[in-house]
Amino acid sequence: MDWAATLEAQPFAQALRASRWTYPLVNAGHILGLALLIGAVVPMDVRLLRGDLRAIRMLRVYAIGGLCLALACGSLLFAAQASDYVANSWFRWKIALLVAALVNAALHLHPLALSRPRQCAAAILSLCLWIAVLLCGRIIAYS
Repeated sequence: MDWAATLEAQPFAQALRASRWTYPLVNAGHILGLALLIGAVVPMDVRLLRGDLRAIRMLRVYAIGGLCLALACGSLLFAAQASDYVANSWFRWKIALLVAALVNAALHLHPLALSRPRQCAAAILSLCLWIAVLLCGRIIAYS
């Protein structure tokens, strides 16, 4: 836990906590990133379930952009309250599910090369994992 306290003591983390506007703007950036990510992943997975692979490449760009924005802003939010987050079991679940969702995505980068049953399994797992990440993240605020 010393590393979490050290992270919170960094000037950028202190400035984030002290600013009236910066923390809410970073939080809004995190939400925007999640909206882009989930807003691209859901139709991408639904298309994969239907066997319609035409728009997946375009949607993947939005999903990656949303993921990058959510990770960048989420990292800043984490730094501002690292000790609290590390102690929160919902946060730990969120991170574990996030890693699982990313591993699933990495294992299925080329859906055309997959068998039809594997495409469906990858899409269903993706939908479940990303929704679980989103729910765990939301519950953090209430725990």
